[in-house]
Amino acid sequence: MTLSRYHLAALIITVTFIDSMFIPPVFGIQWHSQKFTYELSTYLVWIKQILVSIATYVLIKSISKTSKHTVQAKLVSLLLFIMAGLQIVALGLTCIWYAIVGSQAQFYQQQENIVAYTSDVGAFGSAYHHFGYQCVGEYGFYTYTPIATIDWLRDMSFYEKNNQLIIRYYDFKTKTQQVKQIDLHGLSCNG
Repeated sequence: MTLSRYHLAALIITVTFIDSMFIPPVFGIQWHSQKFTYELSTYLVWIKQILVSIATYVLIKSISKTSKHTVQAKLVSLLLFIMAGLQIVALGLTCIWYAIVGSQAQFYQQQENIVAYTSDVGAFGSAYHHFGYQCVGEYGFYTYTPIATIDWLRDMSFYEKNNQLIIRYYDFKTKTQQVKQIDLHGLSCNG
């Protein structure tokens, strides 16, 4: 009985660790839109934290009930505790960040297939607009292709016209409306 709980705890810790290290949104979900995925991940990170915490508790209980350990079993357990500890700290800080700052979903904008995310707004340094091309497939899952990252622009709006991304913004220096254009040739959801 203890052995199966140990394996389940090890599986949860390992899968969530791999998910945290190599898959961008929580649990690799890219459904509907970047904004929706981000909003969903702010809730899923709490679930992930709870799963890892419970798995760590089960792992501790399973190990304490077993009297004989081989060197390999001790090394595997040590590795699992390191992975769990890193996740508990990282996910805990992320949960605290979301609790204090709240969702950053208001910094996502979308016009047809063009998505813009404004990062670090009023935070720890320079703010940037990250533009990308998003295509939604038949089951609602999307693919995202980065287009450009540009410095923050005041009163920014954008649209697509004739394979060009047109960005309108207010320029502080000239105190006038300005336009930037970015070529979108080669970006399409048709193939």
